[in-house]
Amino acid sequence: MVKLTVLYDNTALTPSLLASHGFSCLVEGEENILFDTGESGPLLFKNMELLGIDPGTISSVVISHEHYDHIGGLWHFLCSYPWVTVYILPSFSEATRARIRESGAKCIEVQAPRRLTSSVVTTGEVEGSVREQGLLIEGEEGVLLLCGCCHPGVDAFLERARSWGKRISGFLGGLHLAFAQEEDIDKTLEAMKAEGVGKVAPAHCTGFFATERIRSLWAEGYVPCGVGMTLLWGEEGKGRINR
Repeated sequence: MVKLTVLYDNTALTPSLLASHGFSCLVEGEENILFDTGESGPLLFKNMELLGIDPGTISSVVISHEHYDHIGGLWHFLCSYPWVTVYILPSFSEATRARIRESGAKCIEVQAPRRLTSSVVTTGEVEGSVREQGLLIEGEEGVLLLCGCCHPGVDAFLERARSWGKRISGFLGGLHLAFAQEEDIDKTLEAMKAEGVGKVAPAHCTGFFATERIRSLWAEGYVPCGVGMTLLWGEEGKGRINR
């Protein structure tokens, strides 16, 4: 069983948690993996404190892409916990690589899909307007796709998962639809429906209109997302959402 907790998002599920533009999610299983770090390290750490999460238990950090609202909190994190492994993409700048290494962290470049634990796989670099990586979380009920922004398009991530021999049954993260045309939103959601994605937790850059379309199309499969949302994915969790 893997537990996913949203630590940084544009919205929060309770007033006690802090919302800000950006995204971060903690993946807890055999190892604790931090997926993206939001923009502000202090805000990320404050939400961890409020949620009772010890950042010292995190062994790896996966950065989906190099935009400030996904990597900005990394530097504050590495100041306190420099012994982690940071997974980046070939498209990342040399300045970012150097800064990670100078912190003392191990920096690993991921081109192709790579298994991080027995149930977590990075998609590797998916090409698009902005190159990006996501995580595939495997469980008895299928595979959950965790994405930061989906800049290359969700269909590109679905195709990457299929090339790894996986089909996606759940989605958590940003869909980059906040400023998309209605026809592009419909095309994206139709691709997810055709793939058999049964549970969707839209976050960050998905946008209000697309989120409402997801709420309507997925009904009980729609999951309101925000800081503090937890999802149990695996044999015992059966995709259960805790709000």
